[in-house]
Parts: sequence; C-alpha cells; structure tokens
Amino acid sequence: MTISTSLPADAMAERIVRHFQAEGFPGITEALLVRIQLKKGDRPEIEAAFDKAMDREATPPVHDYFAVRLHGFYSEIRSLGDAKAAFASDFGRSLRIEVPSIYFDDAPVIVDDALATGTKYDAMLKLGNNTLGYAIAILLNDPNSSFFEYLGAHAGYDWQQITGNLGAAATSFAQEEDLL
Repeated sequence: MTISTSLPADAMAERIVRHFQAEGFPGITEALLVRIQLKKGDRPEIEAAFDKAMDREATPPVHDYFAVRLHGFYSEIRSLGDAKAAFASDFGRSLRIEVPSIYFDDAPVIVDDALATGTKYDAMLKLGNNTLGYAIAILLNDPNSSFFEYLGAHAGYDWQQITGNLGAAATSFAQEEDLL
C-alpha cells in the first residue's frame, strides 16, 4: 500500500524511502519530514530546559520552544491520518531531547533511538542547514535494525543525492499544522 498526500515535500519523502530500500534497508517504509521553527528563547535557555527535563526524566519541553509542523510524508504502511494520530507516541523521548541540536547545529545532524520499535521513529536527520528560520528534520522508521548500524556500513554517502534539492523544499510555503 502506497499512501500519497499533497504536502510540499512528499516527493522528497518518497525519494528518501526508495533510496534506503535500494541500498538494502527494506525495513524503512516511511519518512516524515517536519519543519522546526523556534518559538522563543535562545540556545542556552533551551538547552538548560531540556537538560532539566532529562535530569528529571520528564518529557522534553519541545512544544514550549519549537513549532513542529508537517512538511512531507511518504508511507507504505499507514495513512497520514494514522501517522499524525500516533505522532506524539511515535516521536520518542530519545529523539525529542535532541530537537535543540537539530535546530541549532549545522548539518548534518543524525540522531538514533536504538530502542524504537513498531511504528516509532528510530532516526532523525538534518541534512541541510536552516533556511528562513526553519530546520527540516527527516524522521525514519525501521523496526528491524539500528540506523547507526546502517550508517556505519555506508560512510561517506552523498546525502544531497538522497534529498534532491532540500533548499527548494524548505523554502516552499504551504498550509501546515502543528504536530506537537
């Protein structure tokens, strides 16, 4: 089953899934692209708030500091409605705690949640630097393998070949909705 939507970066999401499948990683059947925008605060303030949440084993305060909006989606296993309904649980703590790094650090940034299972996203990637105040993050899922194992076997890959023109997609404007 292939699900299509009309989001600005749907074609990019499909290219990412197809690339990983062609490279021998058939378990990746979904890519969800999000635009992350700063709502308030600066890096030291935000990192302090995230560190405090981590120390208390609380949910990272993503919603307090960032708007996370859907930008692209491709899935062979579920509909966009199902993915949005499950996003709060599928976007796990190990990935949420790294949102400040995804937003503030220069690309590439790659984060893995080795304990993710089922439909939970096990990797979050930032392959291009922020454009117009937004970071584009790619969330991937493969319940059968660790994403870092894959990266170790494919060092030096040209990420621009996966994503096509990330800058063009990042600067397109469309009606978006908050995910968190």
